[in-house]
Amino acid sequence: METEVTEKVTMKETEIKSLVEDTTKNAIEEFAKKSVQDKIEELSEGMKVDLSDQVKEVLAKLKPDKDLEKAQDEVNKNFKDAGEFLTSIIEFREKGKFDSRLRYVNRLGNVVKTAGHMVEGEDSQGGFLVNEAYKNDLQMIALENSIVRPNGATVIPPIKTDSVKIPVVVDTTHATTVYGGVQAYWTAEKGTKQATKPAFGQMELTPHKLAGITYISHELRDDSAIALVPLIQRMFGSAWGYFEDDAFINGTGAGQPMGILSCGALKTVFRNTVGTVYLEDIAEMYACMLGPSHPYAFWVINPGVLPELIELGTGNAAAASGKNLIWIDASGGAAKGLPMRILGRPVLISEKMPALGAQGDIGYFDFRYYLIFDRQPITIDFSSHVAFTTDEDCWRFVLRVAGQCWPQSPITPRNAGAPVTTQSPFVVLAATTS
Repeated sequence: METEVTEKVTMKETEIKSLVEDTTKNAIEEFAKKSVQDKIEELSEGMKVDLSDQVKEVLAKLKPDKDLEKAQDEVNKNFKDAGEFLTSIIEFREKGKFDSRLRYVNRLGNVVKTAGHMVEGEDSQGGFLVNEAYKNDLQMIALENSIVRPNGATVIPPIKTDSVKIPVVVDTTHATTVYGGVQAYWTAEKGTKQATKPAFGQMELTPHKLAGITYISHELRDDSAIALVPLIQRMFGSAWGYFEDDAFINGTGAGQPMGILSCGALKTVFRNTVGTVYLEDIAEMYACMLGPSHPYAFWVINPGVLPELIELGTGNAAAASGKNLIWIDASGGAAKGLPMRILGRPVLISEKMPALGAQGDIGYFDFRYYLIFDRQPITIDFSSHVAFTTDEDCWRFVLRVAGQCWPQSPITPRNAGAPVTTQSPFVVLAATTS
């Protein structure tokens, strides 16, 4: 009798366990299905969904480079300051005294912990991993010389791969669908539903090497390695930020990142008059920006555009006709500061933008749609032999980075018409009037 009762209880427990597992599985599947359905319903409403969220979902699944993270932690913990770090590099390169705290990153981005594992051909193209505190100082100076990275660009940290593949939605027109094929239909009760699906593609971010070199006299180094810290910090930080940012804006994609001004998603707006900037131009550029991007977008101008803005007036009236200035407070004269905002969004000035009158002298950008892949963080190395005849030390920094716009083309809105025939997160003023 007791045996029979025990068997019944055991069966019930098994059934309960099976029921719980099945219920949980069904609930998860239903939740996932509903999430996809909800996403499609959101997509069918047009540009209300922020495309950058999809990039964030992809980034969350990428696995970081654990070897590089571990090496960075070891360097951070063992070197107390940048002076000690730079001195250890000099000691190794000049005297062969290898500091076990150093972590070398070769040209392939792999971490080498001992001098014995440095391979000829790779050793000459890499560098020593910079400790976090000094790297932050370098990066702060780099950001001072940058426009794209510090103003919302989507940054992918180092992962264990030479390139990273990002899915893209092939979305070119909303005339009948959104996101490259998603369409919603009004159907009668019990009516047949028509299946639709978005068109997906894939883009690959391939890193390119950026290297910088500076020469410092032997006398300066011999006085104190500590004196090298702010000097190298300023030189390398400024060069890193400037040349990287220039590629993010103007890069061709050949041996360097693909810049915003060269990407397929660039939207150009014809200007009213060659060589000038009018309110009409700015209004059309603003209208051609993706709707959800306005709260995040920045105006970026060449310094030569600044006088155009200071003299910006209503309509297209010439200065001699007594136009009404609208960007500055004309009643306050020249004593007041410039507003540095256009239609509520910040204005950034950069010499990396094309000169006044050229295409791109003024741009309106949502940098969240520009992807940066930091394959290899900045490394530093030293040689006292390169400039032997001039008694100078040669210092070099190396990093590997990729950059590319995520959208592949401008998007045609459902009810397109002049002046808004297409929209994009990257809008520039053209050089010509038509």
